[in-house]
Amino acid sequence: MKDHASKLKGLVWVAAACACGILFAVGISPLAHAIPWSWEQKLGKVVQMDSSERICHGNPQADALLQKLVQRVYPLEPDDKDFSIEVRIVQSPVVNAYAGLGGKIKINSGLLGKAESPEEVAGVLAHEIEHVHRRHIMEGALVHLFTAEGINVIFGNGSSGAGFAKFLLNMDFTRSQEAQADEGGLRRLQTAHVNNEGFKRFFERMEREGSASIFLSDHPSNQARVEMVDRFKNQDIQPIMTQAEWEVLKNAYSGR
Repeated sequence: MKDHASKLKGLVWVAAACACGILFAVGISPLAHAIPWSWEQKLGKVVQMDSSERICHGNPQADALLQKLVQRVYPLEPDDKDFSIEVRIVQSPVVNAYAGLGGKIKINSGLLGKAESPEEVAGVLAHEIEHVHRRHIMEGALVHLFTAEGINVIFGNGSSGAGFAKFLLNMDFTRSQEAQADEGGLRRLQTAHVNNEGFKRFFERMEREGSASIFLSDHPSNQARVEMVDRFKNQDIQPIMTQAEWEVLKNAYSGR
């Protein structure tokens, strides 16, 4: 049995070495895009980002307003049909939002509480959608899986799966990926006729307040973001919802 296990372990390492060779030859981004979306969705179901998280359940009116906000920024692009997203509000005071495998996007109730308009939330959401759209989460997952720790996830004990889920939850994007998500998100807001001043105001306010939000780590500088916003001029902007509707949405999910 030991000989059989050793041979299997050797084959795994050979396979991992071949995978790394492919990775270095073609690059991580093309490899991530080559993986069918359905595969990423299945992996996302297997690896839950945080089983202890508490999903906020608003009233039917608030749920409808959340979907109204989501539908302003997705689907928009021709290839949006190639991937699906699921947006949920999570009970947490941390000002944060994050995208997971298979298009699962979580917005913390703390972020909703800090937001001053639906346009600010739409800006954050558009940014996270672009991380999904550009397969940034899959890129990070592939890099992690091509390591000894990743091999343990596949062939080791069950606790390794929890480690992989923790990695996804705390994964940092590169500065280049963050810039891509900013640019794609601003283009998405422009197409949706959403005022991108909300996008700019939110990030500026978080920076002034010294928030420990993930949005401030590895992002382009504030000046670079302002210049990027200026490149995507607002065109025929239209409110996402009325002020009264925004209060219903905010109060239902932020616990006010």
